[in-house]
Amino acid sequence: MSNTHKSGSNPVDCNSVEFFREASPYIHKHRDKIFVIAFPGEVLEQTNFRRILQDIAIIAALGAKIVLVHGTRPQIDRRLEQLDQPIRFHNGTRITDREALQAAQEACGAARITIENALTYMLAQPGVGNIGPGVISGNFVTARPIGVLDGVDYGYSGQIRRIRHNFIRQQLENRHIVLLSPLGYSPTGEAYNLRYEQLAIEAAQALEADKVMLLDETSFDLPNNLTVEEAEAYVDQHDMLPQILAALKHKVGRVHLLDANVDGILLTELYTRDGIGCMISADAYETIRAANVDDISGILDVIRPMEQAGILVKRSREQLELEVNRFQVFVRDQKIIGCAALYDTADPQIGELACLAVDPHYRTANRGDRLLQAITQLAKTQHKQKLLVLTTQTTDWFRERGFVDADIADLPENKKQVYNHKRNSKVLFKAL
Repeated sequence: MSNTHKSGSNPVDCNSVEFFREASPYIHKHRDKIFVIAFPGEVLEQTNFRRILQDIAIIAALGAKIVLVHGTRPQIDRRLEQLDQPIRFHNGTRITDREALQAAQEACGAARITIENALTYMLAQPGVGNIGPGVISGNFVTARPIGVLDGVDYGYSGQIRRIRHNFIRQQLENRHIVLLSPLGYSPTGEAYNLRYEQLAIEAAQALEADKVMLLDETSFDLPNNLTVEEAEAYVDQHDMLPQILAALKHKVGRVHLLDANVDGILLTELYTRDGIGCMISADAYETIRAANVDDISGILDVIRPMEQAGILVKRSREQLELEVNRFQVFVRDQKIIGCAALYDTADPQIGELACLAVDPHYRTANRGDRLLQAITQLAKTQHKQKLLVLTTQTTDWFRERGFVDADIADLPENKKQVYNHKRNSKVLFKAL
């Protein structure tokens, strides 16, 4: 099928239209939500960094409240090299002497100017400039020295004492983008060098942010969607994961790990259902639950193509309204992507599995198996001893999962009476 359709002489990009249709509910959903977007100093130096800032301006224009956090590690290293000063780390944290602190302050100042100038210009463009005055930075972070650990004096490397979240919230309410640099200040006027990752996470916790979006110059080798419990298995692979998981357990809803090299990754991750990064959720992104009347349209969307293909028996909306309590639905970010039903039969020990269907776009990650497992567990709670299924085109799939062929004569009496000989469905049973 062609990607364009001609109406008169003006071609329409169908992909763009579909993207807008998919994005529309997310534009509404993300309005007035707080997003903390963080990136290391390496991303600052990428050729596509201005495009990243352009996308951030668009996100702000669409109503989200944005806090930006940047790193400066390569910039500090380069300044120290120019001064012929040592670059020292211990356990992944910089040992910040007086010269390194000066380099950190200069690097933060230069980064801040670069980001503020670019964003101010982009926010002033037609269609974007009405969101607010622009970018605000300031002394929002109180810090203290790390001190001496394991006999190592970290100098002016600091730990966060307090995020002045009320002041940040005031700026966000006025539609400013808030920019946080990895520097903190003590009540006595001392400055301390901070890790930008820690600053992003703690700012998100203090603000009870809806999302943290961590951009990196390299891709994260992780599955697309993880719960906190699932992500525990990967803590040894990524230094940031322990902090991320701690944040998700305390006031942060979702953390997205994104490859900054992918053009438009922020927009794709925020405004499409599946995104292209790794999202770690405090709660389950995909769930299987009992259906209700509000799910009928979603169930119909899933089963209609399979009914048209002759795989499933046709059901009317009226029939579904009467039988919806029989259904379990597979929900992904509020969209129904699969369903299955459990019906009683004349034999109280036999339940019928029916209407097992998964949206063609989501027939991966064993979602059909997970629906089958949900129905199996439900049948067991109802003290069923067998599951019955009638199928015309998916016999092998059920056989692979322990179902055994049977005859029409083996059906419960009520199923024999309504058996459609024209469909000639295969009869299969599975012991529970």
